[in-house]
Amino acid sequence: MLSEIRKIPAFIKRDFKILLSYKLAFSTSLLSIVFTLFYFVLFGSMFGTVQLPILSKYGGNFIYYILVGSVGWSFMWSVMASASSSISTEMMMGTLESILVTSTRITTIVISYAIFGSIFGLASIFILLLIGYAIFGISAFSTATFYTWIIFILTTLMMVGFGMMFGGLTIWLKNIGDSIPFLQDITMFFCGVYFPPEVLPHPLEYVSYLIPFYYSMEGLRKSLIPSTGFAEIIFYIIILLALSISSLYVGVVTLNKGLEKAKKEGSLAFY
Repeated sequence: MLSEIRKIPAFIKRDFKILLSYKLAFSTSLLSIVFTLFYFVLFGSMFGTVQLPILSKYGGNFIYYILVGSVGWSFMWSVMASASSSISTEMMMGTLESILVTSTRITTIVISYAIFGSIFGLASIFILLLIGYAIFGISAFSTATFYTWIIFILTTLMMVGFGMMFGGLTIWLKNIGDSIPFLQDITMFFCGVYFPPEVLPHPLEYVSYLIPFYYSMEGLRKSLIPSTGFAEIIFYIIILLALSISSLYVGVVTLNKGLEKAKKEGSLAFY
């Protein structure tokens, strides 16, 4: 176990070197996050009011609501995208089989990518918070508590689990198409990233409660509201703890099953 942990910094260092070698791709990925934030804020500004009654339980300010949603969502999917793309990236570079010939576990590769994604996600958070304060005068995380960080940690673990699931499917099926962007679009619609689920048609509102990412977004928002009771915030923490444990377990099983199948077929060397 200790030997595997020692390998993680080497993978992260390599990934940063690769990222910084593609400066245009790096800069445009950050700019896309910023422009998405402006898009929704300016769209909401057309209605001529900042305080919206439907957002009263979150403080009422729609710019604050959108900023927190952007921060939480960009962090979640930075982890998810990095973890899920780790296997396909190694397969396309032709390095996966070479790495697995050594004593390195496949979970070490995924975890290294996930940590790299977390660092990139934190950089995105810093940029969004800086813009939110400089342009809109909003300090979104000034009320952050110990529970806020617990929710971030549990969300990270949950997203690593989902990343492992898609990594296992990539080994199994090779090309999973646009399934991850499709999942992202669907969950963004239902999870209250840019608008609360209460605005959805009545039957669709309840779909939100079936999506794991909803509890990350809602728990994050609740943790930033000083008036949130202990019982309410603990509810989200318990749900996220259960989701993180179950997703990690299913993720590891899926990853190992996919690897076992690929070894039998001899398909690790190509994508």
